[in-house]
Amino acid sequence: MASIRRAHVDDAAAIGLFQTLAWEQTYRGIVPDSFLNSQTVGSAADRWAERIGAGSRLVFVAESLGGQIIGVASTSRSSDGSSRLPNLELSTMYVDRKAHGTGLAASLLGAALDEEDAHLLVFSFNKRAQRFYAKHGFDRRGERQIDPGTGLHEERWVRQMGTPNHPSR
Repeated sequence: MASIRRAHVDDAAAIGLFQTLAWEQTYRGIVPDSFLNSQTVGSAADRWAERIGAGSRLVFVAESLGGQIIGVASTSRSSDGSSRLPNLELSTMYVDRKAHGTGLAASLLGAALDEEDAHLLVFSFNKRAQRFYAKHGFDRRGERQIDPGTGLHEERWVRQMGTPNHPSR
């Protein structure tokens, strides 16, 4: 069984290591090797320390009984009212492959988003993630775009809790 809690700046190194491993598990052979090879644990840890310390992201970690991070979710908020998107964005969602199918991802998503409207970007090829998000009330909106870091197609997905077909209704 895993526990979920808010992350602190002192978690940044462990989150950076976990993110680097999660990208290797999920994207090696799909995302260009040059992109994955340029990602270091140290630079990832620095980014997470800045995000958590500055408060630009609200970050949650899922930990195994032994205290190892096995999932990370983060959100950011936009104050731009001109967008047709919800203010809350799910910016990060990674779950260790060994925890897939255990319900951990759903618990982590619930901790990060609660019952709020939200939006996210997901790689177009990642059908598993798309099925997961659809199950949790998200649907695809708009045109595909290119992720500037990887050069791969990604899609915007949106969850609006007030819609009649949302699973929580």
